[in-house]
Amino acid sequence: MKTKGTLARMAFAAAIATLALSAPAARAADRLSVALPAKMFVSLPEFVAQDKGFYADQDLEVSFDHIADSSIPIRSLISGSSDIIEAGMAETLIAIGRGAEARTIGGIATGLHYALWVRPDAGIESIEDFVGKNIAVSSPGSLPHVVILALLRDAGVPQDEIDTINWVAVSGSSARRNAILAGTVDATVASYSPQADRAEGIDMLSVVGEALPNYVMLPWDVSVESIEERRDVLKRFVTAELLATRFIFENEAEALEIAKAHFDFSDEDLAAYYDFYTGGIWNPNGIVSDEAATYMQQLNVDAGMQSKVLPVEAVLDQSILMEVLDELGRFEN
Repeated sequence: MKTKGTLARMAFAAAIATLALSAPAARAADRLSVALPAKMFVSLPEFVAQDKGFYADQDLEVSFDHIADSSIPIRSLISGSSDIIEAGMAETLIAIGRGAEARTIGGIATGLHYALWVRPDAGIESIEDFVGKNIAVSSPGSLPHVVILALLRDAGVPQDEIDTINWVAVSGSSARRNAILAGTVDATVASYSPQADRAEGIDMLSVVGEALPNYVMLPWDVSVESIEERRDVLKRFVTAELLATRFIFENEAEALEIAKAHFDFSDEDLAAYYDFYTGGIWNPNGIVSDEAATYMQQLNVDAGMQSKVLPVEAVLDQSILMEVLDELGRFEN
């Protein structure tokens, strides 16, 4: 015979079982595929977002596809094999100008992290000396190519002299610097590297971002369809990215420990990278200005890769970012 206590316990267990059956199942994490450049320190915010759980906190499962040639990711975005690309605004603008339904929605790596690298005996002391030389770029129309053209035009180098440059296709920053060390090219633009800056056989002429402050390097580019149909997922991604970037600015020691797990650099080099990227490359508010979007288009037009400058709203949609900033607030560095 069952006692009152036994009956009470049975009733409680039945109630719990009923609640378990009626409760909604835990939401599966939304998946996002993100195309990034070849693995470089600039992508530390993504590794922090992964390792510290910022993506997981937003119910996201994010995979990275590192692609050395910056002209490839926009094709993967158009084909649908990538959901978000951080590979170069210039290529995305070219594609939009040709009818692609894509937009820049902001970005945390908008500063230009390239330096001018030259062979010491190439006779190059300024960008004007690139004329007639062998210059490495990923491919025609790629981000390194557009950056060098922007520097040449800003320096007033005429087109007929630019046409004497021999463009050599070498994909990836490390590979382009190695081409200088091997003596096969005279100069290039490639990501900042304290190791290369110490090496014999290659000199860092200047930091490019200082000459091109309106250049937008690696924003978030997505399809218009994603903005319309996966707005909430993109909003959670932007939130995670901003929080990870702000974590880096506020927690240097821990951020460098995470960096050490992903990069085989000395503590001295990690500190140098950290100072460089927090000094104007990483953008903890994620905003791309209208002026920068117009400037980037004008560079493409000047280079013959875009027929005209489109209205800002045709290339830039930061409505999701603004919603996130309204919730998180602006970061004051």
